[in-house]
Amino acid sequence: MQSGDETEKETWKRYDWEFHLSLIRACNSQNLLSLHSKIYDKYLRYQMLVFTFRGEAAAAEHQGMLDAALARDPDIAIKFLEDHINNGLIHTLEAM
Repeated sequence: MQSGDETEKETWKRYDWEFHLSLIRACNSQNLLSLHSKIYDKYLRYQMLVFTFRGEAAAAEHQGMLDAALARDPDIAIKFLEDHINNGLIHTLEAM
């Protein structure tokens, strides 16, 4: 995806889903898992319609979330997640 090859976008979205899901599963909350599933499903429908890849920005947000989770720093993790959600939404809306 980083090189511009979008032939594997379904695979990339599956890995993206699994990344976020693994972070949420660590919270051990069925309510959070259910909510995430509903929201992500709706977001994914729009993103796949206007699919454009955010590239390095999204990768950096993912790395920040992962690093914060491994460091058990919820404040930093929340900041990266908020930025990731907001930037993804803005990116999707601008592409529509």
